[in-house]
Amino acid sequence: MDLRRIRQFLLLADTLNFSEAARRSGVSQPALSKSVRKLEEELGGSLIRREGRLTHLTHLGRAMALHLAEVARSAASAEAEARRISSGNVQPLEIAVMCTVGPYRLSPFMLDYLAEHRDVEITLHDVPAVKIGEDLLSGRVDLAILGAPVSDAGRLHHIELYTEDMVMACAADHPYAARSEVDLEDLSRLSYLDRLHCEFRDTFLATAVRENVPMRISVRSEREDWIQHLVKTGQGVTILPRHSVVMDGIATVPLAREDMKRSVLLSVAAGRQDAEAVQQFVARARKFAWNGGAG
Repeated sequence: MDLRRIRQFLLLADTLNFSEAARRSGVSQPALSKSVRKLEEELGGSLIRREGRLTHLTHLGRAMALHLAEVARSAASAEAEARRISSGNVQPLEIAVMCTVGPYRLSPFMLDYLAEHRDVEITLHDVPAVKIGEDLLSGRVDLAILGAPVSDAGRLHHIELYTEDMVMACAADHPYAARSEVDLEDLSRLSYLDRLHCEFRDTFLATAVRENVPMRISVRSEREDWIQHLVKTGQGVTILPRHSVVMDGIATVPLAREDMKRSVLLSVAAGRQDAEAVQQFVARARKFAWNGGAG
């Protein structure tokens, strides 16, 4: 469907006057009439009815005016976005963030990076672990921040940003909140809230079963916010990365073991590093002091 015809028809629908619509369109009145007829052929019915000096929209014309106005708005928005990006004044950067990676360690880095690169426009996408590799390799995202390497490791380059402990999360007034540490047997006595999107989940639950202290799971959910709300309100406890807590009223207690940690990684597809914004982001991430400030 010709966008020029759509815009001419919308002017006619607004003015209900062929002379005025032709003037606004910058075409002759016969050319406008021909354009509308072509659009009517494409849509399969009359859009305009003339009754002497009066011009009306038909039922089809009124319906199509609403839909085609959306088409014209979307096209105008796309054209404006294309001009904005093509001008070179902005560098879009699409970043997938694994849904279990919390904001507290990333936010200072983002602020630091954007302070130096004001032409970069970052979009952060909340992406499950199973989709991150596919999104990177397909080009839907430029970079990914994740808590465990994904498949296609040979085609992805990983840079470790920082490590963080897995901790028990409980309500601030929970009896365990004041403890210096907890072990698996302590956790097995409590209602456990199972975070289905956690990349560490299988390792943790398998360890508990292997050591004969399986968890008493009361709720499973893919939603981190739901699990944390249940923790906050005393409905159970969960294991999560230390910096993934995003709600007040939640206490964290270290686990009494050294084998439950995770690395947070920055990943990029092979060959993607030559893009300027990606190159700058990776270089800054390598220099950043993740334990306290910019390097």
